[in-house]
Amino acid sequence: MFKGEKVFESEKSIKYLFQKSYSKTNSLVIIFSAFPTKGKQPAYNFVRTLSEFDCNKLFILDDFGSRASYYLCEKKDFAIERSVISLINFIMKENDIDLVISCGSSKGGYAALYYGIKYGFDHIIAASPQYYLGDYLLDQTNSQDVTLFMSGVSADEDHQFLNEIMPKMIEETHNKPTIFIHLGKDEPHYENHVKPLLAKLDAVPINYELNLGDYSKHSDVGKFFPTILKENIRTLLHYPSLEISQSTNGKQPIGSQCTIEAKTDSENNKIAWYVYRNHDRIDMKNYSTDHQLSITFDQAGKYQVKAFAINSLKHKVSVSSEEIEVF
Repeated sequence: MFKGEKVFESEKSIKYLFQKSYSKTNSLVIIFSAFPTKGKQPAYNFVRTLSEFDCNKLFILDDFGSRASYYLCEKKDFAIERSVISLINFIMKENDIDLVISCGSSKGGYAALYYGIKYGFDHIIAASPQYYLGDYLLDQTNSQDVTLFMSGVSADEDHQFLNEIMPKMIEETHNKPTIFIHLGKDEPHYENHVKPLLAKLDAVPINYELNLGDYSKHSDVGKFFPTILKENIRTLLHYPSLEISQSTNGKQPIGSQCTIEAKTDSENNKIAWYVYRNHDRIDMKNYSTDHQLSITFDQAGKYQVKAFAINSLKHKVSVSSEEIEVF
């Protein structure tokens, strides 16, 4: 069980991880998960990727069937979807949310688009999503186990049923979220799924931004999308940027010093610092416009510094330094 995981009881039991903003922001980022590697359990995606943002984050697990349900259905019964949206509505009400971003890659990208469009979220950030589920599950990946769970059997009519879920939903919607889609320009997904998706969005119409990477393997989404996801969230929610550099790293003798510098997108952003030794916080510096911290290592141990940046909107991010071992 993932630390902090909870279960929302509805028609179906939905496992989720909710990370509440310390700053009490009114926005929510929802993260839908991709397929697990065969033989591995379903997992939450982008928990570490988004850890720098002090915003409300809802990670939802899709552990239905043998591997996944696309957060949709079992034997054409959409109780899973109804339960997931009930969870989302519960989180929104409990935390006074009035702006929602859905995101995910591959299967998670499909879900981000499906829920974001159908339920009128404000923004969608999707990477290499599927569009025709029947084609993908039956023709392209031989995932009959997933198809059997979702539609009941793997006959032709069920292939069509799965293919039509997303197109029919888009045809019926009146919602107009902003949509950002990233994938490799030479991925098979571009021709097989994203181009048909874009044609449907054009027909409605719903505006979108297409971002094409210079790669051809679907698995490479995992290399390129995390940085793109963070950039989009930073822009949409107006969070500061933060990077840190340190003058020393690795092993250092007692009495040595280290200077750590924070780089952010505005001189007006304030920086705070936590200093840890052996995972215990031993010092802190409150928010100020001083973007440097100097440390003298007076005891042996493993040291790490965490920097926080906050802007005029009170939006906060944090990053940690590399560990320094002092002997």
